[in-house]
Amino acid sequence: MIEQPRWLNDDEQELWQLILAATRKLDRGMENTLQAGGELSMPEFAVLATLSDAEEQQMRLRELCNFLEWDRSRTSHQVTRMERRGLLTKCKSVGDARGVMVQLTEEGSRRLAASAPDHVESVRRLVFDHLKPEDIPSLQRFLQGILDVDNVPGYGEY
Repeated sequence: MIEQPRWLNDDEQELWQLILAATRKLDRGMENTLQAGGELSMPEFAVLATLSDAEEQQMRLRELCNFLEWDRSRTSHQVTRMERRGLLTKCKSVGDARGVMVQLTEEGSRRLAASAPDHVESVRRLVFDHLKPEDIPSLQRFLQGILDVDNVPGYGEY
Protein backbone atom coordinates (compact mmCIF):
# COMPACT_ATOMS: atom_id res chain seq x y z
CA MET A 1 0.00 0.00 0.00
CA ILE A 2 1.19 3.52 -0.76
CA GLU A 3 2.20 5.36 2.41
CA GLN A 4 1.73 8.89 1.10
CA PRO A 5 -0.93 9.58 -1.57
CA ARG A 6 0.37 11.32 -4.68
CA TRP A 7 -2.51 13.83 -5.02
CA LEU A 8 -3.32 15.28 -8.41
CA ASN A 9 -2.48 18.91 -9.03
CA ASP A 10 -5.12 21.18 -10.59
CA ASP A 11 -4.05 20.52 -14.19
CA GLU A 12 -3.93 16.76 -13.62
CA GLN A 13 -7.34 16.82 -11.92
CA GLU A 14 -8.80 18.78 -14.83
CA LEU A 15 -7.33 16.31 -17.33
CA TRP A 16 -8.59 13.34 -15.28
CA GLN A 17 -12.12 14.76 -15.21
CA LEU A 18 -11.91 15.33 -18.97
CA ILE A 19 -10.82 11.71 -19.52
CA LEU A 20 -13.74 10.46 -17.40
CA ALA A 21 -16.26 12.65 -19.23
CA ALA A 22 -14.89 11.63 -22.65
CA THR A 23 -15.01 7.95 -21.67
CA ARG A 24 -18.64 8.30 -20.56
CA LYS A 25 -19.50 10.10 -23.81
CA LEU A 26 -17.81 7.39 -25.90
CA ASP A 27 -19.57 4.62 -23.99
CA ARG A 28 -22.95 6.34 -24.23
CA GLY A 29 -22.48 7.20 -27.90
CA MET A 30 -21.53 3.66 -28.85
CA GLU A 31 -24.37 2.13 -26.82
CA ASN A 32 -26.95 4.58 -28.23
CA THR A 33 -25.80 3.89 -31.80
CA LEU A 34 -26.09 0.14 -31.35
CA GLN A 35 -29.45 0.38 -29.59
CA ALA A 36 -30.84 2.61 -32.35
CA GLY A 37 -29.98 -0.12 -34.85
CA GLY A 38 -31.73 -2.63 -32.63
CA GLU A 39 -29.32 -5.42 -33.48
CA LEU A 40 -26.85 -5.56 -30.57
CA SER A 41 -25.86 -4.14 -27.21
CA MET A 42 -22.35 -2.78 -26.69
CA PRO A 43 -21.19 -5.88 -24.75
CA GLU A 44 -22.58 -8.12 -27.51
CA PHE A 45 -20.84 -6.03 -30.16
CA ALA A 46 -17.56 -6.26 -28.21
CA VAL A 47 -17.78 -10.05 -28.00
CA LEU A 48 -18.76 -10.51 -31.64
CA ALA A 49 -16.11 -8.09 -32.94
CA THR A 50 -13.46 -9.88 -30.87
CA LEU A 51 -14.51 -13.28 -32.19
CA SER A 52 -14.73 -11.92 -35.73
CA ASP A 53 -11.06 -10.94 -35.58
CA ALA A 54 -9.93 -14.23 -34.00
CA GLU A 55 -8.50 -17.16 -35.93
CA GLU A 56 -11.38 -19.29 -37.24
CA GLN A 57 -13.69 -16.77 -35.49
CA GLN A 58 -13.29 -18.59 -32.20
CA MET A 59 -11.32 -18.40 -28.99
CA ARG A 60 -11.13 -19.87 -25.54
CA LEU A 61 -13.48 -18.32 -23.00
CA ARG A 62 -10.49 -17.45 -20.82
CA GLU A 63 -8.81 -15.59 -23.71
CA LEU A 64 -12.05 -13.71 -24.37
CA CYS A 65 -12.16 -12.71 -20.67
CA ASN A 66 -8.60 -11.44 -20.82
CA PHE A 67 -9.04 -9.59 -24.11
CA LEU A 68 -12.19 -7.79 -22.95
CA GLU A 69 -10.82 -7.35 -19.40
CA TRP A 70 -14.02 -8.82 -17.98
CA ASP A 71 -14.16 -11.28 -15.10
CA ARG A 72 -15.03 -14.89 -15.87
CA SER A 73 -18.53 -14.66 -14.40
CA ARG A 74 -19.50 -11.64 -16.51
CA THR A 75 -18.07 -13.19 -19.65
CA SER A 76 -19.70 -16.54 -19.01
CA HIS A 77 -23.13 -14.98 -18.44
CA GLN A 78 -22.78 -12.77 -21.52
CA VAL A 79 -21.74 -15.73 -23.68
CA THR A 80 -24.65 -17.84 -22.38
CA ARG A 81 -27.17 -15.09 -23.21
CA MET A 82 -25.67 -14.67 -26.66
CA GLU A 83 -25.67 -18.41 -27.29
CA ARG A 84 -29.42 -18.48 -26.50
CA ARG A 85 -29.91 -15.78 -29.14
CA GLY A 86 -27.93 -17.77 -31.71
CA LEU A 87 -25.10 -15.22 -31.95
CA LEU A 88 -22.37 -17.67 -30.95
CA THR A 89 -21.81 -21.23 -29.86
CA LYS A 90 -19.74 -22.68 -27.06
CA CYS A 91 -18.31 -26.15 -26.70
CA LYS A 92 -15.59 -28.02 -24.87
CA SER A 93 -12.10 -27.40 -26.11
CA VAL A 94 -10.59 -30.25 -28.12
CA GLY A 95 -7.69 -31.66 -26.13
CA ASP A 96 -8.65 -29.82 -22.92
CA ALA A 97 -11.94 -30.94 -21.39
CA ARG A 98 -11.84 -28.06 -18.90
CA GLY A 99 -11.52 -25.40 -21.58
CA VAL A 100 -14.52 -23.81 -23.30
CA MET A 101 -14.36 -22.55 -26.87
CA VAL A 102 -16.60 -19.73 -28.05
CA GLN A 103 -17.30 -19.33 -31.77
CA LEU A 104 -19.14 -16.78 -33.89
CA THR A 105 -22.22 -18.09 -35.73
CA GLU A 106 -23.58 -16.96 -39.09
CA GLU A 107 -26.33 -15.04 -37.25
CA GLY A 108 -23.74 -13.35 -35.03
CA SER A 109 -21.69 -12.45 -38.08
CA ARG A 110 -24.78 -11.08 -39.84
CA ARG A 111 -25.74 -8.90 -36.89
CA LEU A 112 -22.18 -7.66 -36.48
CA ALA A 113 -22.04 -6.74 -40.18
CA ALA A 114 -25.40 -4.97 -39.93
CA SER A 115 -24.27 -2.94 -36.90
CA ALA A 116 -20.74 -2.11 -38.07
CA PRO A 117 -21.49 0.78 -40.48
CA ASP A 118 -23.35 2.89 -37.88
CA HIS A 119 -20.82 1.92 -35.21
CA VAL A 120 -17.84 3.03 -37.29
CA GLU A 121 -19.63 6.26 -38.24
CA SER A 122 -20.10 7.04 -34.55
CA VAL A 123 -16.45 6.26 -33.87
CA ARG A 124 -15.46 8.56 -36.70
CA ARG A 125 -17.69 11.41 -35.44
CA LEU A 126 -16.74 11.04 -31.78
CA VAL A 127 -13.00 10.48 -32.23
CA PHE A 128 -11.47 10.95 -35.63
CA ASP A 129 -13.36 13.85 -37.24
CA HIS A 130 -11.71 16.35 -34.90
CA LEU A 131 -8.37 14.59 -34.41
CA LYS A 132 -5.37 15.86 -36.34
CA PRO A 133 -3.26 13.11 -37.96
CA GLU A 134 -0.14 14.43 -36.23
CA ASP A 135 -1.83 13.94 -32.83
CA ILE A 136 -2.39 10.21 -33.36
CA PRO A 137 1.13 9.01 -32.38
CA SER A 138 1.03 10.94 -29.09
CA LEU A 139 -2.39 9.58 -28.23
CA GLN A 140 -1.28 6.07 -29.15
CA ARG A 141 1.72 6.36 -26.78
CA PHE A 142 -0.49 7.77 -24.01
CA LEU A 143 -3.17 5.08 -24.32
CA GLN A 144 -0.61 2.27 -24.67
CA GLY A 145 1.00 3.56 -21.50
CA ILE A 146 -2.32 3.10 -19.71
CA LEU A 147 -2.64 -0.43 -21.08
CA ASP A 148 0.90 -1.30 -20.03
CA VAL A 149 0.38 -0.45 -16.34
CA ASP A 150 0.18 -3.64 -14.31
CA ASN A 151 0.74 -2.46 -10.76
CA VAL A 152 -2.62 -0.90 -9.89
CA PRO A 153 -3.87 -1.82 -6.39
CA GLY A 154 -6.67 -4.39 -6.61
CA TYR A 155 -6.20 -5.00 -10.34
CA GLY A 156 -5.53 -8.59 -11.24
CA GLU A 157 -5.83 -11.21 -13.92
CA TYR A 158 -9.21 -12.53 -14.89
